[in-house]
Amino acid sequence: MISKKTTIILELILIPVVTGLLSLVVGLMIPQKDIFDHILIEQTVLFCSLIFVLATIIVLLLIPPINEIIIDYFKNHLHFYPILVLYLLLLPILNWIYSGDIISAFTSFLLWYMLPTVLFIIPAYLPKTRFNFIFQIVSVLLFAIGFDSRYTNSVVSGFVSEQYTFNALWISSLILLLYSVQMKDFTKKVNWKPSMRKLLYPSVLSAGIVIISVPIGLATGFLTWSPNWPGSLMFILSFIGIWLTIALPEELIARAVIQHQLTESVIDKEKNFYKYWKWIVLVVVSILFGASHWNNTSPEFIWVYILLASIAGIAYGYSWWKGGLFSAMLLHTIVDWIWALLFK
Repeated sequence: MISKKTTIILELILIPVVTGLLSLVVGLMIPQKDIFDHILIEQTVLFCSLIFVLATIIVLLLIPPINEIIIDYFKNHLHFYPILVLYLLLLPILNWIYSGDIISAFTSFLLWYMLPTVLFIIPAYLPKTRFNFIFQIVSVLLFAIGFDSRYTNSVVSGFVSEQYTFNALWISSLILLLYSVQMKDFTKKVNWKPSMRKLLYPSVLSAGIVIISVPIGLATGFLTWSPNWPGSLMFILSFIGIWLTIALPEELIARAVIQHQLTESVIDKEKNFYKYWKWIVLVVVSILFGASHWNNTSPEFIWVYILLASIAGIAYGYSWWKGGLFSAMLLHTIVDWIWALLFK
């Protein structure tokens, strides 16, 4: 049996190695280019370096038991908490060297990144009240707009080839860092510690989503059977990419913050209405999650996409109940992975 101390030492060695290799692979596969399609070595190096920092922060906050040590340290040394948040918030400004519209980048940065960060950090310094969760929910709703880089493109436009990847990891690391000190059961619910329970629910629910959603998608023409094999390496990397850049930010926003806080902070668990309230929140958040996909498809399929995303959202929310972030992310990744490999 490996001791906790040995596990922590191994994690401290392996985490930077794994995140470093991952960022290197991404940079080599999709190097940064200028408007004339010339590869920019220094821009690619900057991109890989920042991806390494963001991925390392994410993993450190999600892998037990090392995340418990980090979070406890910040709770006991709260003055370091806003310093690291500020460092993380300002880190991507380095890509503005290659941005073509600094004014637009600065405006979007203030509105969709700095404002929600300030709102999210406020409850950490307020007396504990029943209404602190409002700051967190408003904050992640603003972050969600920032996550949709179509509205905040200029902020990360310096990374021409991988704007979405960078933005997704940046938003995720910010939310995780901000939330880690404030969520009472963070290390229980928001971690990547696998178990049979956490694996079982995504496996069963993914089959249910396929059985319900695929016939609807095929019947309406929203889905087209189009299996493809991208190669062994891309097969694995596509799973990792969906896990980190789609499932992680979307499940953090929709389930870990909005669904969790509305469930745990509005009605006391002792109340008889609580069990019904959980389901009401689950359904409402799932519909909102589905509605957030309204601009991800062509106009004739908007309502189909919203319906299917809402159905999937109910399953993701149920997985959050049963297995926390790991289960919700795993189910989300499996569903999107099947879609990417088998359908168009």
